[in-house]
Amino acid sequence: MDYEYVSRRVKKGGIELNEYRLIKKIQRKGDRDAADELIRMYYDDIHGYVRRQITNVDTAIDLTQEIFISMLKTIQYYDRKKGGGFRTWLYRIATNKIIDWFRSSSYNQMQRTLQLGDVDPIDYNDFTIQFENKFVLEQMEQFVACYPADIQQIFRLHTFGAYTFSEIATLTNQAEGTVKSKYYRLIHLLRKEFSDVNE
Repeated sequence: MDYEYVSRRVKKGGIELNEYRLIKKIQRKGDRDAADELIRMYYDDIHGYVRRQITNVDTAIDLTQEIFISMLKTIQYYDRKKGGGFRTWLYRIATNKIIDWFRSSSYNQMQRTLQLGDVDPIDYNDFTIQFENKFVLEQMEQFVACYPADIQQIFRLHTFGAYTFSEIATLTNQAEGTVKSKYYRLIHLLRKEFSDVNE
């Protein structure tokens, strides 16, 4: 799914105003109908984001539900005036839930550190195609899950959420250059680790 298109679609034709109206209803009255409608607006996008990272169908559904439960529990604290739209806020919740899931599973048996160095931002499209292979994806997830949450957040938002480096920099309060360095360094390590997986 084209997430940039989804973002544009949400902002077109008064849908962003409708979204804001729904959020206010939930915040002020705990309106269930408004909550259901807001969830329906984003369910497919969030489930798709989770499903690309969690290969087990049932686990992905459960985790998607947890994300929306967490969203409803914390929506009182959402304030669009403090920067970032609702979609960005929701994806932050989703990313954190995914990181927590990997952290609590058997994936995170050892903690890795990422040494930042000079890694050229070359085209890794030939490599990232391997994410479409279920077995390879699971192996890569085990590898990525051993890194700190901030590294995972950058990787997941860019690779699976189609966020730009600029958007991630704003979201994580880091310099765009730092975000790029962390991402490309991790991709470099992934490529090194899994380059012969299909040979």
